[in-house]
Amino acid sequence: MTGVGLIVVVSIAAIVFDLPNRWLPTSRSFVWEDVTAVLAIIAGNIVAMIPVDFIGGYFLPTRFGRTETSRWEFTGTWARGVIVQGSLFAFSLLAILAAGRAGGVVAAMLVIGVMAIVYVAMQRRLVCYATGGCCEITDDKVERAVRRATAWGLNDRPVIVVHATDPGFNGGVVGLPRFESIVVPMDFVDRLTTKQLAVVVARRMVAIETGSRTRGIVVAIGWILVGFGLSTLLPGGGVTSVAELVMTCLGFTVWTFLGLLTLPTVSRQASYAIDGEVLRRGAEAETLTETIYTLDTWQDDEPSRGMLVETVFHPVPSASNRTQERQSGSPYAWHAARMTLFLSWSCMGLLSRAVHCNAGRPELWAMLPAD
Repeated sequence: MTGVGLIVVVSIAAIVFDLPNRWLPTSRSFVWEDVTAVLAIIAGNIVAMIPVDFIGGYFLPTRFGRTETSRWEFTGTWARGVIVQGSLFAFSLLAILAAGRAGGVVAAMLVIGVMAIVYVAMQRRLVCYATGGCCEITDDKVERAVRRATAWGLNDRPVIVVHATDPGFNGGVVGLPRFESIVVPMDFVDRLTTKQLAVVVARRMVAIETGSRTRGIVVAIGWILVGFGLSTLLPGGGVTSVAELVMTCLGFTVWTFLGLLTLPTVSRQASYAIDGEVLRRGAEAETLTETIYTLDTWQDDEPSRGMLVETVFHPVPSASNRTQERQSGSPYAWHAARMTLFLSWSCMGLLSRAVHCNAGRPELWAMLPAD
């Protein structure tokens, strides 16, 4: 909350006092100062986030026994994460700037849309790099879980097992539509029963098969493009100079914050509906409930939340709400809220790694926790 609040307040202050146009290059043709300014902005963001990253990624998890990662291990993982994300941020900004100078806002938005799609395709590689390894294993337990899930009438999908150290990493779905794979951490394979693992896999198969995951991506990209386009209309905003582009990105940051307040409702609806569909297909209600509570214990360990509290910042329903509010109907857009944060890398989404579930936790920057 502190990280998000800090970024949003600073962004609003910078917009009000027109700081980008005061401090940054305003040239509308290429000068080397453009590159220097972009790198300085990204470096400044990294430095400003160090206290939040340290508290969220190391101090609190170790203080409360959620991880045994040493300070040096945390520093190494964190450094690798910020180098990868910072490099992609720099590339994105320079690509948007070049497109904006060549073809205006429409060309810049086209570049953002293409980069977002590329990030969807690259997500598996980014996750594997952040976690230190991925593999499609032929573990008998995984095969039995997949067979159990497909026996409920679901289409088989490749399962990628990830060796993650962060207990909050629970995988999800990666790949472009029609080429999806299911990601699960090795901890799930080791610690869940075959029935429970089958429920996890089946829920992700349902998200794919119903088109909910694809709709989540579409909602995320649409939200990003609309927000970026609107932000170019800010006084001093635009895409033809570094100053204009940074002003636009600051406006986009505020827009992303609005998404943190609204998009979780869409994600929760999909979560409830997928639970209901898995039960309709043949999963046992008792097994689903056991799985939900088991995973919550390993991660948030917050089994009950009031509906009002959950409405803000919580795209994944609490365990108690998921067992009481099971719904039928179409899962509209699974994981839309947190997919928006990941895909906002395409236009330097400053909030993408500052939210409560992934601050200071690089393994969760490219794949935020799903339900």
